Amino acid sequence: MSDSKSSKPKNSQGPLSRRLDGVSESATLKLNATVQAMKARGEDVINLTAGEPDFNVPDAAKEAVIESLQKNRSKYTPAPGITELREAIAAKTNAQQPEVVRSQAWKAANVIVTNGGKQALFNSMLALLDPGDEVLIPTPYWLSYPEMVKLAGGIPKFIPSTLANQFKIQPEQLKNALSSKVKILILNSPSNPTGSLYSKAEFAALAEVIQSTPGAENTWVVSDEIYDRIILGDTPFCSFLNAAPGLRDRTVTVNGMSKSAAMTGWRIGWSVAPENVTQGMITLQGQSTSGINSLAQWASLAALKLPDSYFEQGLQIYRKRCKLMLEILRKARKIEVMAPEGAFYVFIGVKDYMRAGEDSIAFAQRVLEEAKVALVPGTPFGEPEFLRLSFATDEQSIQNGCERLVKYLEK
Repeated sequence: MSDSKSSKPKNSQGPLSRRLDGVSESATLKLNATVQAMKARGEDVINLTAGEPDFNVPDAAKEAVIESLQKNRSKYTPAPGITELREAIAAKTNAQQPEVVRSQAWKAANVIVTNGGKQALFNSMLALLDPGDEVLIPTPYWLSYPEMVKLAGGIPKFIPSTLANQFKIQPEQLKNALSSKVKILILNSPSNPTGSLYSKAEFAALAEVIQSTPGAENTWVVSDEIYDRIILGDTPFCSFLNAAPGLRDRTVTVNGMSKSAAMTGWRIGWSVAPENVTQGMITLQGQSTSGINSLAQWASLAALKLPDSYFEQGLQIYRKRCKLMLEILRKARKIEVMAPEGAFYVFIGVKDYMRAGEDSIAFAQRVLEEAKVALVPGTPFGEPEFLRLSFATDEQSIQNGCERLVKYLEK
């Protein structure tokens, strides 16, 4: 009789579960570790990879932590978050989605506070996907989207966008990609890595496709709006549901404090969704992380109460930095550059500078080693001929880093 243990198929990762097959390590986290190691060795590296603001956390958030400590608000919180914060998030979302409010406003029961926007996205995948369900992801994409889909048992399917269309998918593309197998469409505006921003009319056109395409009756939208406060151009931010109120019962809106309030390490994100889906995600979170850091929740409540004018100074700094970066990069004759409309990244095409057989990972490694400038390769974002540069750093670093890069490319 054969040994059942020896007959069990093995995966490529030894004792690890097959769930991890095909799931990649975060390229940005790995790259940042490399840069930090080089700096520790004394190498003069200019880092333009940052995915987090370099601004300080609002004083109101810091003061809220002190007050919460003094009031001993440091115990476990409910799995979906403290009621006060959930109500504030619902109010923020209602303000951004007045078209939805006309029929049914969001309430605390629709909100779950998560460990950053990342957990809100992952909760959404786990709650909505069955094995084999397809998820449409426009390219370029934030690199964790397809990995989350795979971990949740889904199948990522990509809709390519182009620089000519400002990296935004077109209604006809979406129509051709939809089928009865598609459970989720992920949208991200403003976008990481491109900085592209969908207008209200553009979102409405995509929503019309979802609502009118046979077989798409069960397709959900997960709208990642984490960069909602960082708008660089004239096109105003539009929350997806404000352009598509008819999809209220099939949309999960994801946001958080990391980008808008520079509270990256505080790990506060959230989702706003129909109550039955929110309840499912609460069950998931209750059996995984449970409630979120209590002090960070009270700090986030204070930050959410800040007026829009508080964020204006930081926005003007971003706009100035973006202008500086674009001015220098455009001195390189063969770089493809699109001025971002939101977020704090510039996404550049460098195919004319690549060597034979080189993708953006190898190219970025060469630039790091030879020019001592750290950039994020576009390959993990679905664009092997592009690089992402962040202007969430000081002007001197932006100027020196971009000048080094242009000099290296033009030599």
